[in-house]
Amino acid sequence: MSIEKVRQLMVEGEGDAAVAEVKALLEQGTEPRDIMAGLTEEMGILGERFENFEVFLPDLMVAGDAFMQVMNDVLKERLVGSAGGEKPKTVIVGTVKGDYHDIGKNIVSIVLQANGFHVVDLGSDVDPVAYMEAARKEKASVVGLSALMTTTMPGQEEFIKLVKEAGEQGKYLVCIGGAPTSSEWAKRIGADLWSFDAFECATKLKDLLK
Repeated sequence: MSIEKVRQLMVEGEGDAAVAEVKALLEQGTEPRDIMAGLTEEMGILGERFENFEVFLPDLMVAGDAFMQVMNDVLKERLVGSAGGEKPKTVIVGTVKGDYHDIGKNIVSIVLQANGFHVVDLGSDVDPVAYMEAARKEKASVVGLSALMTTTMPGQEEFIKLVKEAGEQGKYLVCIGGAPTSSEWAKRIGADLWSFDAFECATKLKDLLK
């Protein structure tokens, strides 16, 4: 039993076997966060291979389905169950317009919930106006925009421009992420926060929202 074995099963789309392996690891005392970090890393590698045409969409979908099965059947409860009792800050999350990848966004959602945030997930292919409307409705403290392709990254910049034009800059933090993004990109478009992974995102948000 090992995290590496779970990673292999996930890539192969063996969701049931991966769940069984994870349960065994948890019984042995392996930290849920360590398992999730390993699976997140593996999905990142798979995403890079997809961008380089080394694997194809069906491969990504099969692994993604197995990943979410492990998350929903085993890890989510363990992670979210550790959240504190403070009144939660609301975070709007979604994948930008034209981008249908949601694994990264789903990971962030779960980790934020585990850290005590109330998450409103708008899904994928989300129009910039929809983010703003949700932020207003939910009185959000943060809006997080994921982009998993270089061609959809401009959607993050478009939202920030919309916020400025509406005079709402500063009402909530704008957080961006996704494999092709970077701290340089975040600075260039005026985002408040960029993080390497979901765990770093949760830590930074908690610090900024104190």
